[in-house]
Amino acid sequence: MDATTPRPTRSPRRREVLAAGAAAGGALLLGGLTAPQARAAANSASTDSADASTPSDPYDQLRGVWSDILTGGAAVDPGDPDYAHAIATVDAGADADIALYDDSATPRGVYTDLPLTHVENASLSYYRLRDTAIAWGTPGSRHQQDPAVAARVVAGLALLHATYYNPGAQQVGNWYHWEIAAPQALLNACAVLGSQVPATDLADYLATVAHFVPDPTLQQQGSVVTTGANRSDKCQITILRGILAKDPGLIALGRDKLSDIFPYVTTSDGFYRDGGYIQHGNIPYNGHYAYVLLNDLSQLSLLLAGSSWPISDPGFATVLDSVDLTFAPFMRDGLVMDAVRGRFLSRQGETDHDAGHDITEAVLRLIPVGTRDQQKRWKALCKGWITRDTFAPIAADATPARMVLVKSVLEDALVQPDPQNRGHLQQPSVVRAVHRRPGWAFAVGLSNDRIARLEALNGENLHGWHVGDGATWLYTDSDNGQFTDAYWPTIDPTRLPGVTADALPLADSAGDATTPPTPWAGGAVLGGRYGVVGLDLIPFGSPLRARKSWFCLDDCVVALGAGITGSSGHTVETTLENRNLHATGTNTLTVNGNIQPSSSGWSTALAPDGWLHLQDVAGYVLLDGATSSGTVLRGLREQRTGTWASIDTGPSTGGTTTPYTNTYVTLWLDHGVDPTAASYGYLLLPGATPTATARRAQRPGVTVLANSVALQAVHVGDAQLVAANFFVAGSLAPGRAALPGVTADGPASLLFRRDGDRLELAASDPTCTSTTLTVTLTGAPGFRRGFSDDPGVRVDFSTGTPRITLDLTQALPGTSRTAHLRRG
Repeated sequence: MDATTPRPTRSPRRREVLAAGAAAGGALLLGGLTAPQARAAANSASTDSADASTPSDPYDQLRGVWSDILTGGAAVDPGDPDYAHAIATVDAGADADIALYDDSATPRGVYTDLPLTHVENASLSYYRLRDTAIAWGTPGSRHQQDPAVAARVVAGLALLHATYYNPGAQQVGNWYHWEIAAPQALLNACAVLGSQVPATDLADYLATVAHFVPDPTLQQQGSVVTTGANRSDKCQITILRGILAKDPGLIALGRDKLSDIFPYVTTSDGFYRDGGYIQHGNIPYNGHYAYVLLNDLSQLSLLLAGSSWPISDPGFATVLDSVDLTFAPFMRDGLVMDAVRGRFLSRQGETDHDAGHDITEAVLRLIPVGTRDQQKRWKALCKGWITRDTFAPIAADATPARMVLVKSVLEDALVQPDPQNRGHLQQPSVVRAVHRRPGWAFAVGLSNDRIARLEALNGENLHGWHVGDGATWLYTDSDNGQFTDAYWPTIDPTRLPGVTADALPLADSAGDATTPPTPWAGGAVLGGRYGVVGLDLIPFGSPLRARKSWFCLDDCVVALGAGITGSSGHTVETTLENRNLHATGTNTLTVNGNIQPSSSGWSTALAPDGWLHLQDVAGYVLLDGATSSGTVLRGLREQRTGTWASIDTGPSTGGTTTPYTNTYVTLWLDHGVDPTAASYGYLLLPGATPTATARRAQRPGVTVLANSVALQAVHVGDAQLVAANFFVAGSLAPGRAALPGVTADGPASLLFRRDGDRLELAASDPTCTSTTLTVTLTGAPGFRRGFSDDPGVRVDFSTGTPRITLDLTQALPGTSRTAHLRRG
């Protein structure tokens, strides 16, 4: 399995940053031009890093374009304060690297702190040399065109080749460093330096890359076929090798082998038609590996456009469509949600905002090649992400190349930011759900027999045990840094919001890549507005079992749990909230109208009823009769201290031992030791005031119709809505306000809503195991007409009772089908 680039402590850079500022730089060449104009401008203005003249050789032109992608090229205006800050960031990084250069007579490596004792240090050394080369090529940098700086990089590359990375070296340790990390950084440095690299040295380096990356379709010394982001990385390496070697066959090979990753997949790695993206077989990775692929392809499409090797495969449309299907659903105000970041949430300095900035950058670069409608949408999305990210503004860590992209959309007065604040989305392929309302968003992470509970590869994400056990993420306008500010090293990992877990101790990395033996995880969506999510909980290494549901409504989320049964000899808990108040937060907690102490160490135990409110976060209402007897509601305000090293010990990614301390308010339901058939039910009211929360405690507006291991269902009066999860076939009796009952002949998630003489129903099979699903409405006199715009949905009234039959073979697995009924 692969490892990825750590973010250096001096400057935020990530895996795709093996291209350093390149990730952002490509689109800077486009500016306000059309793609053909941009290519013409790039080829005419591209400057050889070693020569001031414009190269006439097509390979030198391509190398110059790639250098501009990495450095920003002539589009960077050093006199503009926005660029000045970005240039200063590049210079600071180069200064730090140069200060660590080992000038001793017998160096143990290029840098004093990176002895060449293992491959990770060799890769890190290449990263630093690449960064210094980029500073040398960056307009306005104090290192620009400095012969001494170029000489240091050239000498460093030679030392690495002589002592560690050459065709005679034995590939040991993590394959990724030999086959992607080192060659990618090496080629990028050579592309920027141009003729500063002696021809004989360049030939040696290209021979080395050819040895370790002979075929972009294979990895791990030819034993495994590359997929997804690993394929796009290797194709990029092959294309760059072809450019530097002036070998047209290599360029064509790298381009052509990209085509294998364009088609949608139905298993394993790649893009799914519902927008999900998987890497490593069963890990949701919309928020990392998908954008590595997006970044690679956005760069390469720019590089090769107008050349003799353009990316012309119509399958590239999948990449363009991924902006709306794969990335936008999990972006909020500049960050990408941790629910789709896999093990990368444990990376120090590689936050949800950092990843979100990278996605924003790649999308901006793709704008010129999108359709007119895509261009309009993407500009609005990106402008919204950029302008609303006040916790970690994108300009704070931008490269000069990134700043060109950012400024292009910010300075376009015709672009209005997309608020992206309404809707409900589910992606069955990765069993993730997102619910959006003005002021807040809510995400749920699940697992089943297709999607793993977590990934803890390479010593990372050591305590991510429960991120796929129904963990929830509440994002609010009042705190856009909730999960950014040392959340993962300081949170109690056994009390993640939304999770039901026992206190059975788990080892580091426990559950890595494992799947629970149940297909039931997923839900249904009605009209893009309402959603129901469910989970048959079977946690790793524990006998605990439970059935859980979330009903996502206009102003709240209803959470139900049933059948909570344990036999490990440990306490079982369901966490309502575990809020990071940061280092000094004193947000007021109110319980049934009584303000609680704000001092650290406060705790309480209460009957599981009434209401609670946490200032600037949410209200919480315990629903009458929904929580089993013997359950205790507990609250705790505490300071928690942790280190990134405690959750990431990766050889090239491991965190520091610097302690971080944050204050948390934790609210949970204590079901006791080894409970039997325990249950719970509560409302989550994001952004509600204490007064509004108290009113909802008196009139919840939601009635629990069922809460058992077989069926969980609610009725929402104002919306005339019924939502249900059938864990097995079953029936729900007719409800209030003339709403019908419903029967499902198999596992199902469904919602239906009545509006006068009309009724709309959406249903799915979250298990993805059935070929048909029949839903019958009972107690629905007068409904005699119906239709569906979805293929494979038949509405039948022949028995006098509306019956909706779904041919699930005509739908994407787990997705919702909709039917419309009318009276008369």
